Amino acid sequence: MSSNNLQQKTFSGVIWGFMEKFSLQAFAFIQGVILARLLMPSDYGLLAMVAIFSGIAKIMVDSGFASALVRKQDKTEIDYSTVFDANLIISIVVAFVLFLCSGAIASFYNQPILQEIIWVMCIQIILNAAITIQGVRLTSELQFKKISIINIISTVASGLLAIGMAVYGYGVWSLVYPGFLTIIVKAVLFWHFQHWFPGIGFSWKVCKELFGFGSKIAASYLLGTIYENLYSIVIGKAFSAKDLGYYTRGLNYSQMPATTITGVLGGVAYPVLSEIQQDTDRLRNAYIRMIRLSAYIVFPIMIGLAAVAKPLLLLMLTEKWADAIIYLQISCFALMWYPMHSLNLDLLQVKGRSDLFFKLEVYKKLLGVVIIAATIPFGILAMCWGSVLSSVLCLIINTYYTGKIIEVGFFKQMLFVAPAFVFSLTMGVLVWTTTLFIPDLTIQLIVGCFVGVVYYWAISKITKSEDYNYFCIVLKQNVIERFRKND
Repeated sequence: MSSNNLQQKTFSGVIWGFMEKFSLQAFAFIQGVILARLLMPSDYGLLAMVAIFSGIAKIMVDSGFASALVRKQDKTEIDYSTVFDANLIISIVVAFVLFLCSGAIASFYNQPILQEIIWVMCIQIILNAAITIQGVRLTSELQFKKISIINIISTVASGLLAIGMAVYGYGVWSLVYPGFLTIIVKAVLFWHFQHWFPGIGFSWKVCKELFGFGSKIAASYLLGTIYENLYSIVIGKAFSAKDLGYYTRGLNYSQMPATTITGVLGGVAYPVLSEIQQDTDRLRNAYIRMIRLSAYIVFPIMIGLAAVAKPLLLLMLTEKWADAIIYLQISCFALMWYPMHSLNLDLLQVKGRSDLFFKLEVYKKLLGVVIIAATIPFGILAMCWGSVLSSVLCLIINTYYTGKIIEVGFFKQMLFVAPAFVFSLTMGVLVWTTTLFIPDLTIQLIVGCFVGVVYYWAISKITKSEDYNYFCIVLKQNVIERFRKND
C-alpha cells in the first residue's frame, strides 16, 4: 500500500472511528443517565459481580485468533473458516463450564439471582462467537465506515430496549437481555455488507500458526481482565452490591472518554501500523503522532471531567448517586494514561512480539495485585488511589520494550505528552476553583465546561502547540474537505 493511500485510510479510519465512538458514547451517556435514574445501584453491582466471568469467557473464546488474523498479511478463506470453527467450538465448551459453575458463583457472592444471569450469558457467549469473524474481515479490509455503521445501529437498538425494560420494572434484566438484540442486529448487518458465510474447510496448520501468536496475546488479555475485575470481586465480596454499584458507576463514566480514544486509535493503529511494520522510520513517526494526538485529546477531557464531576453526577443521576462522585474523580487520573498503555502494547503486537506482550502483562499484574492487597485494609478509596499509582508504574513497564524497538521509551514519550499534561492540569485547577464560588449546580457545570474549553484552546494557540496544529490539519483534511466535496 502506498504512503499516501495508507495515510488516507489512517485519517479516514480515525475520523470514522471518532464518529462511531462519539455517537455510541453520546447515546450510552444518555442511556446510562436514564437507566441510572430508573434502576438501583445494587442492580449495577450485580452485573459487575459477573463481569469478570463474561470477560474471561470472551477472551478464551477468541484465544487471540482475531489479533493474529488481522496481522496476517496473506489471509485466505481457509484462514477465516478455520478461526470461525475454532471460536465456535471453544465458545460451546466455555459456556458449558460456566453453566456448571453458575451455582458456585452465586453462592460465593450470596446472590441467588446471579445463577440465572450467568445462564443467559452462556447463550450470548455462543451467539457472539458465531459473528466474530465477520467483524475481523471488515477490520482486515480497513472498512471502518461499515464497522461504525454496524456498531451504532446495534448499540442504539439494544439501548432503547434496555430503557423500555427498565421503565416496565425489569430491574437488572434490563442490563442483560438487550444483549440478544445486539447480536441479532449485528448478524443481519454483517450479512448485508459482505455476504460472507464460513466454509466447511478447517486447517490444523492454520490453527496452530495463528494460535502460536494469538495465544500469548489472549493470555495477556486474560491476565488484564482478571486484574481489572479484582476490584469488583473484592468490593462485591467484602462490602455490598450497593457499594459496588457506586464504584462501577463512577468508574464507567471515567472510562467513557478513555476507552473511546483508545478504541478509535487501537482500531485504526493496529491494522495501519501492521502495514508499515517493516519500515522502522515510518513506524516510529506514525506511532509518535498517535501518542501525542491521543494525549492532547484525552488528557483535558479526563482532568476536566474530574473537575466537574460533582455538578455533573448530581444533575444527571440525583443525590441517589452522590457516593459515586469521588470514585469518578479518582478513576479519571488512573485512566487518563489508558490510550498510551494501549498504543505501546499495540506496537509489540505489530512487531510480532507477543512473547514480550505477555511478559509485560505478568509483571504488571503482579505489581497490581501487590498494590491491591496493600490497600484493601484501608477501604475502597485507598484501593482507588492505588489504581492511580498502578497505572503510572505500569506505563513505565509498558514503554520499556517500545524504547528498545523504535527508540521511543518512557522519558521520550513523557516529553512528547508533557505540554498536553501541563495544559490539562492547569485547566483542571482553574475549572475546579471557578466552580467553588458558584452555588447553583447547573451554572457550575456550564461555566466550568466553558472555562475549560476556552482556556485549553487559548493556551494551545498562545503557545503555538504542535499537537493543536496537527489536530486542526487532520480535522480539516478529513471532515471539512469531505463536506465540501459532498456539496
